Amino acid sequence: MAQRPERRKSALGAAHPIEHQNSQPTTPETTVVDESHVLDTSAAGRGVVERAARSGQPGKPKVQPKGSFYADEDVLERIRAAWFHTPTTAAEREASFSDFLREAALDRMLKRENTYNNGNPFPVVASGKIARGRR
Repeated sequence: MAQRPERRKSALGAAHPIEHQNSQPTTPETTVVDESHVLDTSAAGRGVVERAARSGQPGKPKVQPKGSFYADEDVLERIRAAWFHTPTTAAEREASFSDFLREAALDRMLKRENTYNNGNPFPVVASGKIARGRR
């Protein structure tokens, strides 16, 4: 049996389809957003800001990890509708749906801390330690 010929290599094989070959490769820049000028006037937001100030970690970049929850479609539709149909001129209308969900969760968190832990924060639980999915 004859040996197969060696595969031919294209002169364009190493070329990037978007960047020009002679251009310097660009590295993405990390941007840290300073949100110290943003005020959250809700009770839940004040509590979080006060705790962050007490934590003594100035200059630490703000990280917003994603969180999610499961609910029936009709419940999700009602939650979305409650935020969407609140007039934008209402003082309680959050700027985004994520803000709406975060404020609801923070309100519930503060109530539980006050009820079950004398208003103090609970010990931190790592995100991987909480079981996922429905129970």
